[in-house]
Amino acid sequence: MALAQQGKTIDEKLLDNYVNRDLPIPKIDSITDLEDRLIHLLRNAQKNTTLCFRYNDLCIIIRHVEYEITSMRLKNKVSRRYNDFLALHELLTSKYPYRIIPSLPPKKAINVDKEFIEERRRSLKRYLLILCRHPTIYDAEIIKFFLTFQGTSCGDNMKATYKNVLDEFSSESQSSLNLNDNIDKCGEDYDSIRMFRASQTHISFLHQQLNQIRRCLKSINEKNFKNANDFANLGNNLQALASDSTSIDRWATGPNDYWPTIQIGLGSLPIEINAISERVNEQCKRNDEVINDHLDMLIELLQGYNDLCKRLEETLENERKAIQKANNQQRRSSTITDTTPKNDISLEMLEKRNRHALQCVQIETQLVYANLEAFVYILSSLGNSQCKGSSDFFNIWKSFANEVSRLGQTYITKSPIDRRDTTVYRK
Repeated sequence: MALAQQGKTIDEKLLDNYVNRDLPIPKIDSITDLEDRLIHLLRNAQKNTTLCFRYNDLCIIIRHVEYEITSMRLKNKVSRRYNDFLALHELLTSKYPYRIIPSLPPKKAINVDKEFIEERRRSLKRYLLILCRHPTIYDAEIIKFFLTFQGTSCGDNMKATYKNVLDEFSSESQSSLNLNDNIDKCGEDYDSIRMFRASQTHISFLHQQLNQIRRCLKSINEKNFKNANDFANLGNNLQALASDSTSIDRWATGPNDYWPTIQIGLGSLPIEINAISERVNEQCKRNDEVINDHLDMLIELLQGYNDLCKRLEETLENERKAIQKANNQQRRSSTITDTTPKNDISLEMLEKRNRHALQCVQIETQLVYANLEAFVYILSSLGNSQCKGSSDFFNIWKSFANEVSRLGQTYITKSPIDRRDTTVYRK
């Protein structure tokens, strides 16, 4: 507030100047006057259609969340903010327009709770893992800068350092951009485009199905978490029965003394039930880890490929428009004085760029299909988790059944007819 009173624009760059420093204290003559002005402004802006806050109900909190990143390869540890990731994403997309760059988690300015921060942390971890495992991007100078820079304002420094960096095509050696290369690759390009679109359709289908599988697994896991809570409540209820101190007369029980005997044995059953609750929770956490750390990363890789396909489609469309424009200009021209006009050179350069883009996308497509093997690991992990859980549950339920059988062995071993007769009092 004091900075605003000084006429300064509040932004992250300004706030970075006050790291480890106290912010200036605002000058407020009267809280009541400020409160009245605030309410007046809010009511005017909202046209009296919503409730208005009183001053003591209005709280402005600036949350400064940093993520600690440890690089085993570079043997370094740094702290980064979300805006640093945004700067990294912008630079990588500019440098590698025809490579898979995963999407960042969305930015959220309000209601930033612990659960949201943890989910974003996991998402940012997957983002970096995809980049650091990419065969082309992992060794990029931008990545190294992001993982090793120790100063403040990493994002701003990174932008300043790499703002003029050339993209992957432009930074290649001139030998690969020889304009005198007259080999006709038109037919080859058409075949590449056709195969690219077929792969794009199939990978889009895979992405859709994996998203559906994720939703199913998430739903199952949420139900299992609820089951764990239900088992815990069941254990509490059994414990309440075992702890019941109500005195029961012979008038109520008649000649049998089953209930006192059962009640004594009930004390051991909550232990078994609570063990089941713990095992269900453990299994849910294992499944949740597989979903969040492996399945989600595979899905985000496919989403990154879909985004790449959109960029390539835009590139191909720009080439089509450029060729059409060049042909129209050539038809309108009555005389051609230059046998190699600049437009032809620019058009040839555009064709080479698009050929480079198709080659990159082919490599990225192969990368996606190679990483589909991770789906086998995901299914195997889920299967092993279920097997372990089933084995644990079997042993616990077996122990539970043995405990129950000792509570009323005579009643359990009787036939249904004899069991019915024991419930009737006879003189």
